[in-house]
Amino acid sequence: MNPWLDGLSALADRAATTTLFLFVIAWGIFVMRGILFRLSRDALDEANLLSLGVAGWALPVLILSFITFSVSSLFNVVSGGIIALILILLSAFILRNPFLDTDADFTDSRGKNLEKSVSVHAIRALKKPPHIPIAIALLIPTLILRFAFIRDLSLPSYFDSAEHYRLIQSIVETYQTGAPSHNPGGGYYHPGYHHILAPLAYFFKQDIAELMLVSGPLFLALLPFSFYFIVKRETDSTPAALFACLLAGFGFHMPAHLMNWGKYPALLSLFFIPFVISLAYLHYQSNTRRKQILPLLALAVAASTLIHSRTLIVYSLTLPAALLALGWGRLRNPYRAHGFILLLALIAVEIFFIHQNPALKTLLESYLKNDLPILILLPALILPSAHRFPRRTIFLLSWLALAGLCLFIPIRLPILEIQTPLDRPFIQMFAIVPLSLLGGFGLSGLIHALARLFPDFDRIQRFAPILLFGLVLLNAALTVDLYPSACCRFVARDDLAALAWLDESTPPDAKILVASTGLYVTSFESPKSQTGVDAGIWIPPLLSRPIQLSGADIQFDLAQTHIQLCNDGVDYIYVGGTAQSFDPAQLENRPAWHLPAFALPSAKIYQLTGCDG
Repeated sequence: MNPWLDGLSALADRAATTTLFLFVIAWGIFVMRGILFRLSRDALDEANLLSLGVAGWALPVLILSFITFSVSSLFNVVSGGIIALILILLSAFILRNPFLDTDADFTDSRGKNLEKSVSVHAIRALKKPPHIPIAIALLIPTLILRFAFIRDLSLPSYFDSAEHYRLIQSIVETYQTGAPSHNPGGGYYHPGYHHILAPLAYFFKQDIAELMLVSGPLFLALLPFSFYFIVKRETDSTPAALFACLLAGFGFHMPAHLMNWGKYPALLSLFFIPFVISLAYLHYQSNTRRKQILPLLALAVAASTLIHSRTLIVYSLTLPAALLALGWGRLRNPYRAHGFILLLALIAVEIFFIHQNPALKTLLESYLKNDLPILILLPALILPSAHRFPRRTIFLLSWLALAGLCLFIPIRLPILEIQTPLDRPFIQMFAIVPLSLLGGFGLSGLIHALARLFPDFDRIQRFAPILLFGLVLLNAALTVDLYPSACCRFVARDDLAALAWLDESTPPDAKILVASTGLYVTSFESPKSQTGVDAGIWIPPLLSRPIQLSGADIQFDLAQTHIQLCNDGVDYIYVGGTAQSFDPAQLENRPAWHLPAFALPSAKIYQLTGCDG
């Protein structure tokens, strides 16, 4: 397999959908960059504005999506589309930035020369803007590599994707009918991602599954840019900021593994975490712009919560983490080392208990299995980070430690039973945020330390960043898997044929038995939580037929099982090609009860018979 060729092939096959999604993201970046430019004027250079624009692109897109949905529901879909178009055109006019136009006349409406009222840096950026071409040059190869993941996928991976498909479909039905869908989202509590994709599917006649597939690689390719601002602003080091971006993009198995899990809302929410932290940083640092930044910060938190509700917990943890960092900074020097060691000891204790918990140990094992070289490198960077940026380091480590504690705090919620504030998959995803930032701060601290130790040897100071960049890139080339994991790829070509047969050959009310397993993502998960393990989970959203979940250990050769399935009204049994699906040998041992109706090597369907006898 060649990821470059596979990525180019996937881009070519999905060119229309990719172009549409890129336009939406580019509009979001343009709007957010324009808003921040007007708020900061010359306080932020083009690279920082671009980083913040990438981090916050989903905010204006989500607001536009909700406005379009509301107008379409209250009036009609034509009105919703017209309003959306008007808002897009207005944003292009209102947020037009004269400093991006090389032929602009630097005068305001009163004829005042703007060159005297803006920074010299902004004028230089006008005459020679290198940041956007550089960003595009970095984006293109990353995009090609990430698109290799979807080269041979017809449907997104894992069981989460089927639920996201259903929710997007229900919103599309509302656009079509003007009334609430008969297939509502139920208790789903973060619908932001679905509201972004639904109008694209409806107005541009795009396939929902294709939009979902394309969104994953696009998000992954753009996400690293959102880490640039906070590190660059704190360290004033471009290599350190780029190193944080590199770690976020290719240093760990996360966030790319989220595509295997079909957790597209979680992946989208990762943009908001550095965005909210950056806005909070600007609010804290600016004495004159606080009133203007605060509403934007509040909107970002609200939008992030709609995209993934657990991000609100992450933001709430920043306050105690900041207080811990502030309190640590007020300690006398002898006690600071003790406080730092105590914090590291707390993280070590959490790691121990995570490893001892059967539901949580996958978190630790995933990092040890996939990211061990980077985990070995990080302590060597945390020490210079702690020396050069002590409060920032304490804040990030405290933030990570507090998030880890949330894995062990039980809370009881309606419908969802006992949960924890943060679950294992979310912590597994979130950990890359503080770790990547620590890596960026650490590189800056290392460069500073080398400058002090070897003031006359510039080559040593330049060699350190090159070496670290090379190590991370080498590790990525050797370990990063750019293709779908076999554990999570539920739908193969045989499954597509089986689903087509079900659609054509069974009545609309036919009930299909589908294999499932227990879902354990917290310390207190109920055994009743079941989820699909093969392509059968796609039957409800694609075919609108009911399914019944059953553990793969069901004994089909027992008369009691046969009677129970008959009483439950099961008509067919779906056997997929995954290892956790039903065992077809059991079904074939009782041919009087299980009539083969469809058979391919990786997908089989049996009709339940003998219920009348």
